[in-house]
Amino acid sequence: MSRRDPNTIDLAEQPIRLASDLRFWPIQQRGQTVYRIEIPSRHQFFHVGYHEYVFLSLLDGNTTVPQACGLAAATLGSQAPTTEQAQSIVHWLLENELGYLVEGDSPPRTDDGESRATESRFSLASLNPFWMKVPLLTSQRWIAAIADSLRGVFSPAAMVLGILLMVAGIACMAFQWDRFWDQSAQVWSRSNWVWLISFWVALKCVHELAHAVACHRQGAHAREVGVVFVLFAPLAYVDVTSCWRLNSKWSRIAVSAAGMYVELVIASVALIVWSLVDSPSLSFLLHRLVFTAGISTILFNANALMRFDSYYMLSDWLEIPNLYSVSSQAVEQLFRRMLVGTAPPISSLRGWRRCFVLVYGIAALLWRIVICATLLLAASTMFSGAGIVLAALGIWMFFLRPLKRYARSALSLLQTDLAAFCRACVVGGGLAAATAALVGWMPIPTSSHAAGVVRFAPETRVRSRVDGFVRHVYVRDQDSVAQGDLLMEIENRELTHHRDRLQIEKQQIEIKIRQAIDKKETSERIVLQDHLKSVQQQYDQIAQQCDSLRVTAPRDGVVMTRGLDQCVGKFVHQGDLLLTVALPEDKEVMAVVSQSQIEQARPAVGNNVFVRYDVHRHATAYFEKLEPRATDRLVVASLASIEGGPLSVQSPDTASDSASDRDLRLLEPHFVGRVSLDEHAANVLPAGLRVEVELNHKTDPLLRRASDKITRLWHSLQQESLR
Repeated sequence: MSRRDPNTIDLAEQPIRLASDLRFWPIQQRGQTVYRIEIPSRHQFFHVGYHEYVFLSLLDGNTTVPQACGLAAATLGSQAPTTEQAQSIVHWLLENELGYLVEGDSPPRTDDGESRATESRFSLASLNPFWMKVPLLTSQRWIAAIADSLRGVFSPAAMVLGILLMVAGIACMAFQWDRFWDQSAQVWSRSNWVWLISFWVALKCVHELAHAVACHRQGAHAREVGVVFVLFAPLAYVDVTSCWRLNSKWSRIAVSAAGMYVELVIASVALIVWSLVDSPSLSFLLHRLVFTAGISTILFNANALMRFDSYYMLSDWLEIPNLYSVSSQAVEQLFRRMLVGTAPPISSLRGWRRCFVLVYGIAALLWRIVICATLLLAASTMFSGAGIVLAALGIWMFFLRPLKRYARSALSLLQTDLAAFCRACVVGGGLAAATAALVGWMPIPTSSHAAGVVRFAPETRVRSRVDGFVRHVYVRDQDSVAQGDLLMEIENRELTHHRDRLQIEKQQIEIKIRQAIDKKETSERIVLQDHLKSVQQQYDQIAQQCDSLRVTAPRDGVVMTRGLDQCVGKFVHQGDLLLTVALPEDKEVMAVVSQSQIEQARPAVGNNVFVRYDVHRHATAYFEKLEPRATDRLVVASLASIEGGPLSVQSPDTASDSASDRDLRLLEPHFVGRVSLDEHAANVLPAGLRVEVELNHKTDPLLRRASDKITRLWHSLQQESLR
């Protein structure tokens, strides 16, 4: 039997009867008595105020809506629902099958808790690839047996132990933060995906099991356990809607927090063990477990803008059931008032809760748009050609279908109230134009910063001009030296032997030349002289290299290199940095500019810029030079993410024997710039300090920034797929 549309019913003449299987019970909420309604066969719960409950109690099948309004007014006086409000309540009853028309059939109920109306709702939305729910275990007997066996997890003693473990875990992370951060640099590496996904799936199963155990411990029960597929990625879920039977909001909050609590305890235990072990493989696994159980739980489950654990905790704490729906209605009513000019309906919320619901609704709407756009981008890139189809389906479900509903409302408004329709068009068009201008045209100035490191100027660096072993070091850190002073000696026996052999060969040739002159053999003399000239050139080159074995100071200054005494016996290659001889003012900033910042960096060349070295402190500098070509080589290791810097790098190829091949590589090529410091800044800023160079302000609109970001992400995904 098809349902009759409630909007086509004349409620003034049709008696309404409440369904016979409804359960009502009162609770105290914010100092007022309210009533909850349950449909036991469906495990559905609803919430009404005292005045609405009085009106509902009068719908006995013999009383029409106007008559019920009159009887309610006799009991409640001015607090009784108006005729318009009463009709809205009746529409709500019929839509949720809480009541029915006397002339019709009662709402269908089945033994398994599903109604024919629910079954009739199966449509394309039920096959939503972005959110598909698959129940796996619906037997309450099995769920209750598992939950009863684990009740001790939430005993008072276990809770105290869990809190102590979390405190100990936080302490372990604080004491070994540098080690934890260093291991976090490679957490998103492709080699970690298997472990992250495995830990994620296992922890989410434990997470949902904790909800079921806490629910049974508080006196309610879990209805079913299953899996939700978000873009075909499995996530476990458990239905604990029966917690609405719990009168204490703190009991419901405890059930909502159980999953996060258990995951944080697991993360704490893993942290404690991680801080004690020395095995690299075990440390790697424990770190990934901590990341998945701790950080991901805080980022996702603690996000109150999505209907996860934190949302239900917030809803119970505020005592605002269906917070998401109430906030969505508040936002819709705000826009309706702006567009059409209708008076806002009377709300049961007062004071700061009313403002909070509106702010929460706007924030949740913006967050939903971001999530929908992210899912569409992920769908279009993850599944190749099929992703385009999924993205089109997502656009229909997320955006076009709501627009279709609003278009129908606008058409109905056109037919009933032309003035309100014209106002909606003018105001709505203005808001749409302003939004389009803000997103696609209006420049938004934001500061742009390039990462940099303070270092001594290149001319202050003393590099090895030959290969060899360091045999003697004659200076120490902070020693003052003059130009030409001996700093260290390098030994290369092969080079000195080669010089000695050339010296002997040169002497032998000179003897042969004198003999040829005595014998008057002109041709032989000419050949020997040419040979001597060639040997002399080789000797001069080798002798020059041998002279480089004695490293001298190229200028007056101070030696600024630590650990020089540990260099004795070390093999150095030609071009390796040996030490630095400089004065405090011989400093500059090497800036690393990303490709997205190049348009702001080029106008800054040849001008003064600010070098920010603290939150509230900066120094004036001169942007001297910017290399014309980008490079993927990281010239300063302290800027790498594995060293705590801001730049993402690839791990060096340990199989390579070449020193250049062992250099860190940037994931994205960058431009290198030189920024000279004035004398005051050079004296204040120590070498090796990470700083930020302020470039020109970025004025791109939001749409262009989002487009550039998506384009770079697309190119990076393509590069990853080709590797």
